[in-house]
Amino acid sequence: MQKVFKLLFSNKLTLVCLITYGFAMANATFIENDFGTPAARGSVYDALWFEILQAILGINFIGNIFKYKLLRKEKLGVLTFHLAFIIILAGAFVTRYAGYEGNLRIREGSSSNELISLERYFQAHIHGKSLNKEISEKSKFTILKQPDVSWTEENKGDKITIQPKEYIPDAVQSIVEGEVSDAVIEIVTASETGRSSIYLEKGKSRFLSGIEVTFDNPKEGAINIKETANDYSIHAPNRLTYFIMASQSSGATEENTEDKLQQRALYQMGDLRFVIKDIHDGMRLGYSPAQTKKMKAQAADLLFVDVTVNDETEEVILASLSGVITPFKNINLGGYHIEVSYAPIITKLPFSLFLNNFEMEKYPGSENPSAYSSEVIVQDGDKTFPYTIFMNNVLDYRGYRFFQASFDQDELGTVLSVNKDRPGTIITYIGYSLMTIGMMMTFFERKSRFRLISGKLSKLKASQSVTLLAGLFFFIPLFKSNGQVLEEEQTLERSQHIDKEHAKKFGTLLVQDMDGRLKPINTLSSEFLRKLTRKTSYTLEMKDGSSEKMDNDQLFLALHIDPMYWQAAPLIKIDGDAGQGIFNIIQKEQADLVSFDDLINMEGDYLLRNAVDKAQQKKPSERGELDKELIKVDERFNILFQGLSGNYLKIFPAKDDPNNNWFNANFISNPFGAAEDSAFVRNIMKVYYMEIFKARSSDDWTDAELNLSYVRTFQKVMGKEIYLSDQAITSELWYNKLNIFNNLFPIYWLLGVYLLVIALLKVFKNSKGTRLAYNFGVGFEMVAFFAFTFNLILRWYIAQYPPWTNGYEMLILVAWSLFLFGFIFYRKSDFILPLVSLFGGTLLFVSFLDWLNPEITNLVPVLKSYWLKIHVAIIVSSYAPLALSALLGFINLIFMVVQNKRFKNPILELTYISELSMTIGLYMLAIGTFLGGVWANESWGRYWGWDPKETWALISVIVYSVVLHFRLVPALKGNYTFNLASLVAFSSIVMTSFGVNYYLTGLHSYATGDPVPVPTFVYYVAALIVVLGSTAYYRESSKTNK
Repeated sequence: MQKVFKLLFSNKLTLVCLITYGFAMANATFIENDFGTPAARGSVYDALWFEILQAILGINFIGNIFKYKLLRKEKLGVLTFHLAFIIILAGAFVTRYAGYEGNLRIREGSSSNELISLERYFQAHIHGKSLNKEISEKSKFTILKQPDVSWTEENKGDKITIQPKEYIPDAVQSIVEGEVSDAVIEIVTASETGRSSIYLEKGKSRFLSGIEVTFDNPKEGAINIKETANDYSIHAPNRLTYFIMASQSSGATEENTEDKLQQRALYQMGDLRFVIKDIHDGMRLGYSPAQTKKMKAQAADLLFVDVTVNDETEEVILASLSGVITPFKNINLGGYHIEVSYAPIITKLPFSLFLNNFEMEKYPGSENPSAYSSEVIVQDGDKTFPYTIFMNNVLDYRGYRFFQASFDQDELGTVLSVNKDRPGTIITYIGYSLMTIGMMMTFFERKSRFRLISGKLSKLKASQSVTLLAGLFFFIPLFKSNGQVLEEEQTLERSQHIDKEHAKKFGTLLVQDMDGRLKPINTLSSEFLRKLTRKTSYTLEMKDGSSEKMDNDQLFLALHIDPMYWQAAPLIKIDGDAGQGIFNIIQKEQADLVSFDDLINMEGDYLLRNAVDKAQQKKPSERGELDKELIKVDERFNILFQGLSGNYLKIFPAKDDPNNNWFNANFISNPFGAAEDSAFVRNIMKVYYMEIFKARSSDDWTDAELNLSYVRTFQKVMGKEIYLSDQAITSELWYNKLNIFNNLFPIYWLLGVYLLVIALLKVFKNSKGTRLAYNFGVGFEMVAFFAFTFNLILRWYIAQYPPWTNGYEMLILVAWSLFLFGFIFYRKSDFILPLVSLFGGTLLFVSFLDWLNPEITNLVPVLKSYWLKIHVAIIVSSYAPLALSALLGFINLIFMVVQNKRFKNPILELTYISELSMTIGLYMLAIGTFLGGVWANESWGRYWGWDPKETWALISVIVYSVVLHFRLVPALKGNYTFNLASLVAFSSIVMTSFGVNYYLTGLHSYATGDPVPVPTFVYYVAALIVVLGSTAYYRESSKTNK
């Protein structure tokens, strides 16, 4: 028994269990992505073995409290946060077995107390021959766990068996393998509404445009297709013409004449047009899981059930949707009436909720919800009271919590998420609180590991070296090739001159974008130019040799004044290498930019339509470089089309519009009410444009500016409800003009290289001059950091929410946090700030690339929570010290490869700093992760839902916990192991912050379940780490052997 306890409380078991726990959760996120959430829950999260693993971890934690004698005053901080994890596990256990969740649907003017369960149940009712039997069992069917249960009942000599046999989630009709004699014809029909595919099984018939088409099932008056000895034939009641696309030949099947069936030919008879796309021999129609997010949204889960009475069997197909009560299927078999169902069940609440009104607020000028709420009346016997439930405002009553979850499509009904889990929530929250308190205490306890390492670090003299100059030569060509820094010169025929000061005033007008956000035209025009050309300015070189440099406002205004001219101007960026196939399609010489006219033929047809359709039909992981470039160019083409059409210029507010919509001058029906307002909108822009034409000749822009002022006055008067303040407009214009984030990355790179050189010099000669030069660079770093901070605050003010809600803002916040921690630690080592500057500048550069969207957008309702602000700020900021730890690990591995005696102290010093940084990062990551649970619980009633984002955050917590505990296992103890682990561990952060967003499905995901290909540089980075780690290990081993 002593050996069992020794094993159960051993550090090796702790690490093995934590690593197994992390790998199991990681695997579950990929199972969820490929097979759906029920499959991940059934295989991992809800599995018995996973619960046992968590129980072993809890027991192990308890044992280690006694093993390491943590029940002491000087160990109170460590005891507190280790005890917190045990309490959190206990809270999860209570929630799992005592908690209950469901949905409550209520229509306006009605009340309900019927709680619809989240879980689905298989139910059966058997009636007949004096038998009344009911079956109800919670279902755990998944695509990976097919039904393996059956129910048998014997009654008066009859044997009744109900056996679920197959479960298909998100089922759609498809072609599946059948018998040799089976066959399916795939028919593509064409109509005014578009093309659609229809499948026709052998022996069946289908109606196409009112005409019956049969397959080996001939009927009079129908188009009959049948199998012959060697091929297939077609017979029609009327003349049927066809056109064979491959050979460009045509023909006809005469009335009531049997003819050979032509595959991939367009048949036509009156209004009926169809193509026999393919004939699938040996196949039949069946069901399979949907492959795309769009198809899954429209599909139901299917459960196939065999109902048998004695020797008679009937198959029943049960359709089921989450949160929807579906009716029972009725079967009369062998003298019995049997009802079966696969659906959620209804639980009665001890009180009712009456929905007095459901109200939705939308962002002005869009259909996107800004907020929605349910005004309910709680009805509990004689007790009634009103309450308004909205996002992040919860109704608590009699142990139940009601959250605003969703709404009916007609906006006349609400869907409330209901949770009953007070004991589990309280226990878990106590665990969260103790964890936070305990982690904070370790920073101040005299004998904590953190204070011990800090003490050792203060005794060491800074002496280190590094060889990262090669990084400069890697980044410089990237900077030089950056398209947005360069200007493009294009040759055009006539001047498009717009006075710069006038264009600047035009840019201060407000415009409503497609999402309903009100912003200066300057913001829209800069987004417009950047998306089209990947540049921030545009230079026109005239045929007479003169040139005109245009900023975004000048080009945007010129394009609206003379769209026909700009239709021929090269404005659409095409990558020279990836887009070579595009130039072949449009039959043009390769160029950096092409015009709108280059992409259409003489008839006005879009030349890339077919190629783009094929590219979009492929999964993202299957798209080649040409496919990706086609999709990008197609987006730019459509953006330019909208600009040339004037659709973006929504600058006219409609008075008393219920949704505060603003319109462009192209409106068809009059949304402005008064005839004079409508006339003003229709005519003012024409007059304004004419005045600009005059001003080009006279160079007098007074009248143009007068007309511009009329538009501004119209905006202020008619759109006063949402018109921005002068301060808000000025702030956004300054934000656009300064462009600080984009201008900082080359500055940080140069500062990083400068400080790196000085730090190297200090290793060999720590003179007054080198110290002064180093401090000079630190001063510039501080100025840059203050500018960074100012721009972050400015973006916060403009957006009216903290700037950490999307991928772009997350990168910016990580970079800012990295610089903050750099200044905290920079006195510990001269190499901290150079590394931070190089890596932080690289993060800013990455945020500059075209795969991240820097636009300020409207927030969805669930993100409007103060818990979210705290949670995201802490968790994203934690990435900075963890990134710093990874950078220090990388440098130390290089030192180990070089094997210079001067590096002994620097390796130890940087390892100590790395451990301190990692500890801070881990604490912030853990606190931020569990604060995310608080946000989720306050927003939709579940503090932990195993969403891939929160799961990977927990995996990262476990990964770094394992790394920090390597020192307790003799075989894993040492500087080499720790530094390599600190570098490799950061991959979990990369997966948490980016991998989940772009490669997995979930609440936080930007993906659709079809992951994009892994960038090529990832493989190079992985290879570099393997080579560096192996070489460092060899060099360290050689030193030890000597």
